[in-house]
Amino acid sequence: MEWSLHIGGADDLEGDLALARVAAFERSETIQPFIALAVKLIAERFGEIEFTRCVFGNEFCEHLIPSPAALETAIKTAQSRNLAFTFLTPYVSNEGISALRPLFDLLEQSGGEVVFNDWGVLNLLRREFPALTPVQGRLLNKSLRDPRVTTMYAAAPAPTAAITALQRSNLDCTSYTSFLSRLGVNTVEMDNLPQGADLSFAASGVKIGVYLPFGFISTSRICMAAGLHYHKPDKFQPGAPCRHECQSHLLEYAYTNSPFGNRDQKFYLKGNSYFYVHTEAMMRTLFEQARSGCIARLTLQPRLPMIAA
Repeated sequence: MEWSLHIGGADDLEGDLALARVAAFERSETIQPFIALAVKLIAERFGEIEFTRCVFGNEFCEHLIPSPAALETAIKTAQSRNLAFTFLTPYVSNEGISALRPLFDLLEQSGGEVVFNDWGVLNLLRREFPALTPVQGRLLNKSLRDPRVTTMYAAAPAPTAAITALQRSNLDCTSYTSFLSRLGVNTVEMDNLPQGADLSFAASGVKIGVYLPFGFISTSRICMAAGLHYHKPDKFQPGAPCRHECQSHLLEYAYTNSPFGNRDQKFYLKGNSYFYVHTEAMMRTLFEQARSGCIARLTLQPRLPMIAA
């Protein structure tokens, strides 16, 4: 199994990649304890791991697509450390497609993976950049993601058939994975779902990559952070000017009116996307799946994955 590290820029690769240093990337006092727990559990289960790949880019917002200079520096630094390179891309507008084209030009010179979360991006890769390896991103996985209720389903003595149904996604459909294969896509990325994920489709030869310790709940083209300075009637408009407010604003939510016993459970809004945090039990289950051979890659994200390069 391969270990991958999501970097915010080339500077993250300048020092050693020991878990203790990586755990310090996130400076938020709210988020940092979750990174510390993930690193602690990784060390307990796998020891001092070796990262053989780095991941750069953003899955959730085209306003966070890096500049050509930032991408080129990240690629060169990764090469100097003999790290394979994966470039994350979000769902995009026509403007986003235009922004990605010169970045793919750069990446094609050295080769690497591109994670697509938009079918238009895959179309662009197939037509103009066939040397790059496409990977389906987790935003294209259709699965139940609401941690307000899925954590309760997982904890309750629910019938096996019900839990199995909740753990499934579009990736369990053979016709869908065959469709991906015909398009040259043999690797998919997933989230570690609160209710657990059915990974049995890996037996068909599909390679699976999973992120930790954050999963995404939902994302939107409308950004709450970008509208902070607007008058109330102008808030929540698509296409609002972006000043990267998401880099300095984080909202924490709790289920204060939950009818269940999980009112202290938290989830987070950063920019245009909501995220949940993996519990210790979720990560231990994920590690068991990884040790069983179901998972080809684990990607550690030492920051909430809304990173501006």
